[in-house]
Amino acid sequence: SLGMTVPIKSINNKSISLYIRYLENIRLSDTSINIHLRTVKAMFNYYLKLDVINKVPLIEQRRIDKKYPIYITEGEFQSIMDLKSLDVFYKNVFLLYRNTGMRLREPMLSSLIGNWIDIPPESKGHSSRTIHLHNKEKSIYIELQDWLINEYGSGLKDPGGHLSKQFKKALKEIGADESKHFHSLRHTYAVRSLLKDVSIYKVKLSMGHSSVTTTEDYAKMDLKRVAQDF
Repeated sequence: SLGMTVPIKSINNKSISLYIRYLENIRLSDTSINIHLRTVKAMFNYYLKLDVINKVPLIEQRRIDKKYPIYITEGEFQSIMDLKSLDVFYKNVFLLYRNTGMRLREPMLSSLIGNWIDIPPESKGHSSRTIHLHNKEKSIYIELQDWLINEYGSGLKDPGGHLSKQFKKALKEIGADESKHFHSLRHTYAVRSLLKDVSIYKVKLSMGHSSVTTTEDYAKMDLKRVAQDF
């Protein structure tokens, strides 16, 4: 955004403002902008420790109002499963994500050991974890891996982005709220787990949250009202 030849020592508060404006112009959300700003701040702190620079420019996170997790209701999910225009493969993949709480690109990082998915620490939570699969989920996971390695998915630049677009298209077709998206499947997993009386700590471990505070956001919802959607 500033040019490839700008020396890091010359980057100042004005430079950061120009960078934020660049992120706004490519229409990133405030959440995505904050992710980029955290990365840049970490980079500057690293160079400060190495004495490459003598100060870090001011990098402030944007304030984001707390929102409740957006999930897919049982009725909405069943409507997606009933779509005649949607290939069975995608239906199965969406079911796998809803039942496991995996992040969009975690299947691309993971491996199958028996009936367990092993997710390495390279994932967003930065800690390895395992997810147990039942027979139906295991067969879907194997089919997804084959799609990623040998079939249509292997020729895609971003197979995760492709799956996300297919899900968004399905949501639009059933008339779901515009705020719902692929990550809502992960929220759905958390909500359904809590409705089944799975402890917050177990949900935290299965989802790979770095802190149980993140998982508690789901428990703050009115679960009695949420239960009506399931």
